[in-house]
Amino acid sequence: MENYLNAFLNAFNGSVQWTWKSIIFEVPWYTNYFWGLIAISLFVWILEILFPWRKDQSIFRRDFWLDAFYMFFNFFMFSIAISGFYKMLEVLFKDVGITAKSLAIIDISAFPMWLQLLVFFIVLDFVQWVTHIMLHRYRILWNFHKVHHSVKEMGFAAHLRYHWMENV
Repeated sequence: MENYLNAFLNAFNGSVQWTWKSIIFEVPWYTNYFWGLIAISLFVWILEILFPWRKDQSIFRRDFWLDAFYMFFNFFMFSIAISGFYKMLEVLFKDVGITAKSLAIIDISAFPMWLQLLVFFIVLDFVQWVTHIMLHRYRILWNFHKVHHSVKEMGFAAHLRYHWMENV
């Protein structure tokens, strides 16, 4: 049990430290997810201001700040909170002998890198498509997913609004 608690605490603290180091620019710019997400969001927002989808679209649309909150919560605060649980699962899987290789249906490591990437993106896209269908089809999942569909006025950050349980 102590292994699981240590795994949780180490991962949680590591995530907090990584996020803080990102905020204060102590990580290389090309790995700084915190400021990278903000920079990309500002860039897309500026494009939205310069080339609005709707005439008379307001710069600060309805629920703009709510979407900003969801961005910070889902991408940073929740990631910190869940990192410990993911690490505990990793330790549990290791303890019972479950590895990535034991879960693999096929071994693509002998494929050329470009083909591995292609397979990865096709499988990822398929899994996300099926997941999205399930989020709409099953009431218990829809109750979480409808947060994403609660946007009244679309804007660049609307896709960042989703319930934290969708990450789980």
